[in-house]
Amino acid sequence: MSIGLMSVGWYVRFIHVSDMEVMSDFYRRVVGLPRSGSMRHSAGDDQQKDYLWGGENIILNHNYDGHDLPVSPRESVPEQARQVPIFRVSDLDAALARVCLAGASIIPPRPCFHGREAFIVDPVGMLLGLRQRDSSSPLSQDWEAARRRGRGEAFNPGCASLPRDWQELGWVRLRAADFPALRAFYRDRVGLVPIVEEEGCALFDLGDNSTLELLPGGQSRPIPKLQMASQAAMIVRVVSVAEAVVKLKARNVHFVHELFSPPRGDLAYIADPEGNVIGLADRLHPAAYAGQYSFYPEDLEAQRRWVESQAG
Repeated sequence: MSIGLMSVGWYVRFIHVSDMEVMSDFYRRVVGLPRSGSMRHSAGDDQQKDYLWGGENIILNHNYDGHDLPVSPRESVPEQARQVPIFRVSDLDAALARVCLAGASIIPPRPCFHGREAFIVDPVGMLLGLRQRDSSSPLSQDWEAARRRGRGEAFNPGCASLPRDWQELGWVRLRAADFPALRAFYRDRVGLVPIVEEEGCALFDLGDNSTLELLPGGQSRPIPKLQMASQAAMIVRVVSVAEAVVKLKARNVHFVHELFSPPRGDLAYIADPEGNVIGLADRLHPAAYAGQYSFYPEDLEAQRRWVESQAG
C-alpha cells in the first residue's frame, strides 16, 4: 500500500499576481515567516514565487501565477474553510499577541483536541491556523514535538528563525463533503496510515511529525484541470515519484498533472474525489545537477531524516 511517503515538503498557494505585494509583506512582516533563501526561479520559469520557511524542512510557497481565482468567503470561516495549514506553537497567546500588534486580523482561540487553536486571516481571506497542544495529548506526534522543542531541534535552511513560539507546519486540515468516502480514499487508495479518529475527525500520518486532518462539513468541487486552479496544494516528498505513480494509477487515482521533471527531481499532481490537489515530489542528490543549479538545504535534510528513520 505504501507510496514511499517521506514527509510534507511544501504547502503551495496559487495567488493572483495583483496580490503579490500585499501578501508578501503580510507573511514576512506581520506574520513573521522568514524567506527561505531568496526568490527562487527555475530555468524558463517566469512565475513570481515566494518561498517561506514552514519549520523543520517544510516550505510555504506562494505562487503568483496570474490566475484570477477569487477566494470564497467560506475560506475565512474555520468551520467551512476547505483547506487550512496549521502551525504548531508552544505559546498560543503570545503568538497571537504579536501578530495582532503587527496588524493581523484573527479568529480568537477555541478549544480543540487536547489543546487550543486560533486562526489568522490573511489579506486575500484565507486562514493560517495556530495550535497549541497541552501535555495531556495521547498522540506520539505531540510527544515528539515536545521532545524536539525541548532539545532546541529545528532545521533552518539558510534563513532567519521562525517567530518566537512557532515550531512547524504540523497539520493540513481538509473538510470533506462526504467524510466516510474521503477518509476511505486517503486510507485505501492513497495509502496514508491512520493515526486516530479524534472528536469526529480522522488523522493520517504525513511523515516527519506532520498530519493530515480530515473533518466533515466541506463542499465538494469539480476536479481541476490544472493544479493552479485549486488555489492550494500540499506537496509531499516520496522516495520515487515514478514508483508512486504506478501504484496510484493501479488504484484509479486521478492525475491532474502527469509526471514531469523540473530541475532537481520529479513531480506529479493527483486529485481526490472532492477536487483537492496533492503533489508528489522527489529530489535528486545535488551531485546529479552540480554546476547547473544551487542546491536547497531542506532537500538534503529531508533525505537525511528519511534515511535515519529507515535505519531505526
